This record gives sequence, C-alpha cells and structure tokens, in this order.
Amino acid sequence: MRRKHRVATGLVGAALLAVAAAPSASAATGYDRCPNFKMCVFTGPNGTGVMATFSVGDANLGDNIGPTGMNNNIESTYNRTGHDWDLWDGAGYTGEHWVSHTHYDGHGRNVYAGIANRVSSLHDY
Repeated sequence: MRRKHRVATGLVGAALLAVAAAPSASAATGYDRCPNFKMCVFTGPNGTGVMATFSVGDANLGDNIGPTGMNNNIESTYNRTGHDWDLWDGAGYTGEHWVSHTHYDGHGRNVYAGIANRVSSLHDY
C-alpha cells in the first residue's frame, strides 16, 4: 500500500513539473490583437498603443459613447472587415475623409501623416 502511494505521488509530481515547464502562450501584440471581421484603430504606429474595435463605426469619437481616448488620436488601423471604411476628420461623418481598404495581406497600416491624429468619426463604406 505504501509503495502504491509513493508511485502515485511521483506521477502527480511529474505531471505538475511537466505543466510548469510547458511554455506559456504569450498575449497577442500589435496588429495581431485585432479580431477577425473588425475594424481596429490604434493610438500608436504599427498597431501599438490603445486599440478600439468597430463593427459598424462611430459618428463621434469625442463623445462618451463607445471607446474613449480615440478622438484625434489614431495613428494606425487594421481593417479585417472585408469592406472599406471611411475615416472622417469631423464628427458626424463630416469634413475631409479618407478610405481604409480591407487589408487582405494580413497586416495593418499606419495612417498617412496627413490624417494621423485627425480622425473624429468612422464607418463602414
């Protein structure tokens, strides 16, 4: 009986050691954080900084509805929706606008220097 207990204890200890030695999955970073079928915007270049995701858009990034801190603070995007999006420099889809095409190559993009930190509303095309 005592021998069986030692064998069982040894097997449990070996299993715990194997679990502890297994590599842990690392959290996604950069553009890899963007889920499928979403439009993702980032406050930093190359998918860094705070990320917000959209399915249909937001008419006013400066209001208290939806993600905060994005108004005039977008430097990169990853469009994984399958359709184009309009990015506007005014709330309510007004002012100058630019198109963000779907990124079929699996990579996001930095926004053009002329629109970095100017987006106040966005929606699917």
